[in-house]
Amino acid sequence: MNEENTQTEIEQPTVGQILKAHREHANVSIATIAEPLKLSELQIKRLENDEFALLGPITFVKGYIKNYCRELEIDSAPILAMMPAPPEPAKPANMQSFSRRTEKEASDSRLMIVTYIILAIVIGSSALWFWQNATPIEEQTSNINVENSILSERQAVQPTNIAQQQPADNALAEEVLAPSERETVPEITQAQTNQPLTTNTDSAENSTIEMNFNDESWVEIYDGEGEKIAFGVKKAGYLMTVTGKPPFSVVLGKHNVVSVTLNGEKVDISAFPKNRLAKFTLPLAE
Repeated sequence: MNEENTQTEIEQPTVGQILKAHREHANVSIATIAEPLKLSELQIKRLENDEFALLGPITFVKGYIKNYCRELEIDSAPILAMMPAPPEPAKPANMQSFSRRTEKEASDSRLMIVTYIILAIVIGSSALWFWQNATPIEEQTSNINVENSILSERQAVQPTNIAQQQPADNALAEEVLAPSERETVPEITQAQTNQPLTTNTDSAENSTIEMNFNDESWVEIYDGEGEKIAFGVKKAGYLMTVTGKPPFSVVLGKHNVVSVTLNGEKVDISAFPKNRLAKFTLPLAE
C-alpha cells in the first residue's frame, strides 16, 4: 500500500510540467508564448522547469503563471493552488529586534532633521527672492513723490536765478558802455521782458484716455506738452476720463486692476510685470 502511494506521488506532474504540457498540446512554441507575456525564452524555460526561485518573488511567479494560462485559454486556479506556500520569515531575537528598532528610530530622526533644514533653506530663499523682486507699492509711490518734489524745486529755482542774473548783467553793460553809447542803447521795458515768444508749432488733435479702476491704485499722467492731467490714488469702481495732447506719459501703481482705453480702443497692458510700477507711453509703441 505504501509503495502505491509513493508511486502516485512521484507520477504527479509539477506546475511547470503542467504548463509545458498545455503549451505543447496547443502546438505553441516557447518564443511564441514569450512575446505576449513580455518574458524571455529563458524565463519561460525556468517557469516550465519549476525553477521559481530564479524568477523573483513568489508574487511575480504567480503573475507569470496566470498570464501563461490566459494565453493558452486554460484555468489558472487549480495550477496556482499547487504552488508551494512562501516560507515564513524567521523571527529575530528580542535583543536584535530592539537594536534594529533603535537604529530605525535614529535614522528616522536624522532624516527628519535633514528634511527640516532643507525646508528652511527653500523657504528662506523664496522669501529673499520675493523681497528683492517685489518692492511695495507704497515705497515706489513715495520715491516718485520725492522725485516730483525735487523736479518742482529745480523748476522753481531756475526762474529765480534768471531774474537775479538779469539786473547784474544790465549793470555790467552800463559800466562797460561809454556815456554816448548808453544813449543809443534802447531800454528794455518790463512789458517787453514779459512779452511771450511766439513759435510756429503744429497743434496735435486731443485724445481721450479712460481708466476703469477695479481696485485701489495710484496713477499719474502727463500729456504731450508736459502738463500733469491726472495724479493720486483712485478707489475701486472709479471711472476716470482725461483729455489732452498725445503722447501721454502714464505711471500706474497696480496696472493689473485697471482697464485702459485710448479714444475708445482698449489698451493691453497685461504684459507689464506684476508687483511693480507700470511706466508706459500712450499710444503704446508697436
